[in-house]
Amino acid sequence: MAVALYLGLITLLAVLLVPATAVFLQMAGHVKRNYRQKKIPQSLGIVFLPVYVPAAFWAARQGLVAKEKLLAVFLLTFGFCLLGFLDDLWGSTVVKGFSGHFRQFFARGQITTGLVKAVLGFGLCLYVVFLLSGLRFLLIFEASLIALSANLLNLFDLRPGRALKVFFLFALFWLLLLPQEEHILLLFPFFITALVLLPYDLHGAVMLGDAGANLLGAVLGLAVVLYANFWWQLLFLVLLLSLHLLAERISLTGLIARYPLLTYLDRLGRTD
Repeated sequence: MAVALYLGLITLLAVLLVPATAVFLQMAGHVKRNYRQKKIPQSLGIVFLPVYVPAAFWAARQGLVAKEKLLAVFLLTFGFCLLGFLDDLWGSTVVKGFSGHFRQFFARGQITTGLVKAVLGFGLCLYVVFLLSGLRFLLIFEASLIALSANLLNLFDLRPGRALKVFFLFALFWLLLLPQEEHILLLFPFFITALVLLPYDLHGAVMLGDAGANLLGAVLGLAVVLYANFWWQLLFLVLLLSLHLLAERISLTGLIARYPLLTYLDRLGRTD
């Protein structure tokens, strides 16, 4: 019964809050031109927080998920949502990639919001991993995995629905590989909210924004640290590094356009 109420609460909150948040952002003037130059609400990813918080309280009260893990997820989601939202507000569209932000700093002394997000985000990952397991040899390794995962969806968030599709791909893979009940319950608030949000994103009606992309990526990374063994973590870190290096060198949108299967999956469900 406790699990059923947990799932019902999350679904109800997601169904109510996703459209309400889109209207609020539109009325507040927090809009941005998408790749088709249409002005739409951005940063709709902030909706994950008001869905997660009451769900986490219920999960903690009923003992569905360990309290320290719920707290770790809250710290990461709140921190990366805030950093991503600030980047959505004031971030430069000219400077891209980790190397671009660090180059701006070392060459011109310019501190971009992307640089602030990278530095503070990694510090947050270190703090969360330390809270969970204390000072240990793998601290930097695990923090790096979460930090790179937090930026993962940003690499793909250039077309409607693309970042959420990547999130579902990785989330389903890890849930099938590591089908622990606690793991499933921990990811459920984000998975269901993302499902409710997906049609809005696919139709080009809203933008997930860095606030949502960073948050979802961080949750994925933390889940891998919490439930996967070292070798799966190492494999995921290598994949993350490879994708980031690839994105620094070529356009992922251009790469997707070169392969019919990737193009089909990218266009699947889109009406923009």
